[in-house]
Amino acid sequence: MDWIAAGEKLRSLAGDDWLLPSLRETIDSAARVFIACSGGADSVFLALYFADDALRNRLTVLHFNHGLRGEESDADARFASSLAAGLGLNYATDKWVPPGDSKRISEEAARTARMAFFGRAVGPNVEGAIILTGHHADDVAETMLMRISRGSGLQGLTAPRATSVGAEGMRFVRPLLSLRKSRLVDWLVEAGVAWREDASNQSDCYYRNRLRSEVVPAWEAASDRPIHEGAIASRSLLEEDWRALEDCFESAWSEISLGGEELDWEGTRALPRGLQRRALNRIATEAGKPVLASAAMEGVLEALRVGGAFKVNLDPNAWIAGFPEGRIRIEGPELRIPWTPTSVPLGTRIYFPDGGALEVEAVSLEPERLSEILGGAISHENRVYLAMEEKQLDGIQVRQRQPGDAYPPAGRESSVKLKELFIDRKVARERRAAYPVVTLRADEVLWVPELPPNRKYLLTDCSTRALQLTYEK
Repeated sequence: MDWIAAGEKLRSLAGDDWLLPSLRETIDSAARVFIACSGGADSVFLALYFADDALRNRLTVLHFNHGLRGEESDADARFASSLAAGLGLNYATDKWVPPGDSKRISEEAARTARMAFFGRAVGPNVEGAIILTGHHADDVAETMLMRISRGSGLQGLTAPRATSVGAEGMRFVRPLLSLRKSRLVDWLVEAGVAWREDASNQSDCYYRNRLRSEVVPAWEAASDRPIHEGAIASRSLLEEDWRALEDCFESAWSEISLGGEELDWEGTRALPRGLQRRALNRIATEAGKPVLASAAMEGVLEALRVGGAFKVNLDPNAWIAGFPEGRIRIEGPELRIPWTPTSVPLGTRIYFPDGGALEVEAVSLEPERLSEILGGAISHENRVYLAMEEKQLDGIQVRQRQPGDAYPPAGRESSVKLKELFIDRKVARERRAAYPVVTLRADEVLWVPELPPNRKYLLTDCSTRALQLTYEK
């Protein structure tokens, strides 16, 4: 196929009214332009449209072979290579060897590997380099739904943005956000251009695919107006608000930051809640610690509202603490809580008076780990993995055992009392009272150390994330 002629025809059909002048300027002024090309319709459009005489000598096509679909993945790579050669463009590729069963690779793991390849291809000198990706209007609506269901704030709801900076300072540009995929496909067909279709996009194991095939069509059918145009407008307005708030926060930060991972108490208390949230996360990240979990953050913000002291762990060795008429700072000493019913935010470790500790985390599941769990290779004595909905993760609690406690354990069809399970497992009587009972807020028992987890929350073949509960004595 004459790819150069196809590109000329495509540019004639598409015109340039859809492309923001600011993005055109960004692309034209870049010293190096990389195009992330999977071989799909959107990325093929990118390569053909921008491979004109003005840019051709600065363009490099990037193709990452995820290796998840065998010969189909290799065929995608050959197609991308042929496209780049036909357009006279530089070409860089790499092939991933996914760990374990490729059918159980999480989207997050694949994305991490792809970003690492981009970093290697661009190299350490990122100044003047940009990476074009084929995100389009359909992606905006789908991403917004995903982020809303996960409780994202302004920053999350503005994704995908027209421009962004990723790991190691890599700059990403998404010029197609105003276009529906159907429009891109129409132009490609009219220009006589072929592309590759990824069969995994039809799998219902992935959240985005389920939204695309089931939720978005139902939303469009129920709506009295085009939903994608509304989603694009909302995303743009939210980004304006987010950037304005970021500017306000930077100004406030200069007033409340005391350096050395400390904040002024009164100055932080006087800030609007949204800026307090940013300030608390900023001192955590600048200390090299994870940000506060959702439930923990809400507790700290409430303490600031009423003027009360707080101390919440960021990881097993660090705490964020605040004291009236004092400072908010990162601390190191461990804290042991009284043995009373207690909420346990994600990403925290709770210490009990007898020296035991419970750690609660949301984790990604690599295929090998999922296979081990489903195959029964991992003991339930000290660690379990549970399938939980996002909305349930903030409702984890621990308490002591109570008379009559029962739940349906893995391997049983109905509820069984803890006493009976302890006896069946030959758990020593002195250990039974010491073990924490992990529940949801409705007091539904999820797990007790040395016992099987609740059968209602067992993982499936499609699971890519899990609630990990680890008990240490």
